[in-house]
Amino acid sequence: MHEFSLVQGIISSVLETAEKKKARVLSFEVRVGELAQFDIRLVRDLLDQLKEGTPLGGSRVVVKQENSKVRCLSCGSVWGFKEIVRPMSKDEKEVVHYFPELLSSYTKCPSCSKSYFEIEEGRSVRIVELTLDD
Repeated sequence: MHEFSLVQGIISSVLETAEKKKARVLSFEVRVGELAQFDIRLVRDLLDQLKEGTPLGGSRVVVKQENSKVRCLSCGSVWGFKEIVRPMSKDEKEVVHYFPELLSSYTKCPSCSKSYFEIEEGRSVRIVELTLDD
């Protein structure tokens, strides 16, 4: 369960920031990238559970999925997660889950069939907003 470790890290980061600023956290928002393939409901539930009993106990938590965006560096075409994984086997999907940088080894641009592209969005998990009460 990777989600548990992920959520522990998020809570630690938010608490550390609040402590440095000597402020109380009112709310924070987390974006979970589609390519990260975390269970967003589990992330949300764990955040709600693990913040209790900490200074984050009364804070509001928002968790949203960030859709992926991949751009072909040959033709400029842009596509998303569903187009990327549709032709992949279960094993290939698992490799991409753990090593998104290997994506070009398992898929090609749907427009020009080249394997030269970059992941622009939807790869990571990040705290995008933190509201503090100074």
